[in-house]
Amino acid sequence: MSTPALGPADDDTPVAQPTPPAAEARSAPATESEPGLATPSVRAVLTTRLGHLALAMLAVELMAGMQTYLNQTVLPLMATDLGARERYGLVTAAAMVPTFLTMPLGGVMLQRWRADRLMTVLTTVLVAGAVVGALAPSVGTYVLGEVLRGLAAGALATVSTGVLVAGLPDAWRRLFLAASAAMWILSSLVGPVYASVLSSAWSWRWALVGYVPALVLARLVMAREIRGLLVRGDVNAPPWAAALVLAGGVAVIGTVPSSVTWFWPAAAIGLGAIAWACGQVFPSGSMRLAPGRPAAVTTLAWVCAAYFALDFLISPAAHDVLGLGPTAVGWALSTNGLAWSAVAMWCGARPAREGRRYLRRGIVGALAFATGAGLLALALGALVPWWFLHLGWTVAGTGMGLVHQDTMIRCVTDPIELGGRPDGITQSTAATAVTVAGNAGGAALGTLVTAAVAPTAAGVETGIVVPVVAVLGLMLALTPLLSRHAA
Repeated sequence: MSTPALGPADDDTPVAQPTPPAAEARSAPATESEPGLATPSVRAVLTTRLGHLALAMLAVELMAGMQTYLNQTVLPLMATDLGARERYGLVTAAAMVPTFLTMPLGGVMLQRWRADRLMTVLTTVLVAGAVVGALAPSVGTYVLGEVLRGLAAGALATVSTGVLVAGLPDAWRRLFLAASAAMWILSSLVGPVYASVLSSAWSWRWALVGYVPALVLARLVMAREIRGLLVRGDVNAPPWAAALVLAGGVAVIGTVPSSVTWFWPAAAIGLGAIAWACGQVFPSGSMRLAPGRPAAVTTLAWVCAAYFALDFLISPAAHDVLGLGPTAVGWALSTNGLAWSAVAMWCGARPAREGRRYLRRGIVGALAFATGAGLLALALGALVPWWFLHLGWTVAGTGMGLVHQDTMIRCVTDPIELGGRPDGITQSTAATAVTVAGNAGGAALGTLVTAAVAPTAAGVETGIVVPVVAVLGLMLALTPLLSRHAA
């Protein structure tokens, strides 16, 4: 994979011309050589094509974060209105499973169709799903809308990563990755307000579509700025088997209740299926930690799975075990995000290109993970005051900023850009792998542990959640054992 060789096309827009791997080593992004574009500046962000693209991508990140809070707010209101309180599992699975079905297929789509046209079509499907859900007279119609949204969202996630890999030079990529963390913090403040205000003032139906014009505008700007962009790849056939197995594994974990006796066997089957599917879409050698980007992708998957699983536990555990209200829980989430964002922005400005520097940051991050998880476990076990949960989760956010940012940069940066030798990983493979690595493990393991720590209607149980937090903290602390192969 490499950043595309950009040059003037018929419409004076960037076009990535397919080239054989050997030629990729000789190509360099012309965009980076254009005056004023090699290093992002405020003026470049506001006045150049790359700046407009980066701003549009950040706007999409903001609305993606808001969507999370929107779903949480709308679900109980929709279920009450449509008489479907017993269908929570069905509604959740209807959105999640299609997402992971199309996510592995996004890379092949990028190879076959121009990114701007693909983004326009998928955005149309996404909007159609939102409109169908908003107009739904029954839960069945609402589920249909969620399926449409999920199918579009999964492919769009990979397409957006493809744009990051192929459409932005290195310095701009680092800026975007650092700033995107800040977008999720902003979404945690704006999202709940948007969802609650529109749901209260009008209805949950308006909340589903109120943000759509802004989303369409951001996507149209992205499509305009990447017009003609093609993403290189070498996959001839869509990975249907991997896509079906990935979606099936997520479905098994997400729909089997923790109260049934075969919950753990089903969970093991689901996790095994997801691991197999990841092995099919990750770069060759990833599962055996081959040095370089293959190991970086596996490291990213490991960190995201353990960290986001821990993230899934914070709100329910803080509420059920410590008795904290929404405001206190919100502060825990916000301070964590602020720590992650601040450290990520610092790391983005000072990328750990050298192996030793990357390893040092990883070790410091692992110590932060271990310390943060330890404080969380102590707080949930009532061995220290409740506010240690906030402190622990903030420290863990610092560790995520140190580890995730540089690992992500390693995954999306072709060694050729840094004067190294080509590693044979195409742009479409990198886009698919990074998207799946960042989402599949966290969603599956997070769903699993959330169900496991609350086996009854009484909610989260202290005797279960404390050891689970400890195990997840240990997983995060062991990250340097994987990342050393990526250094």
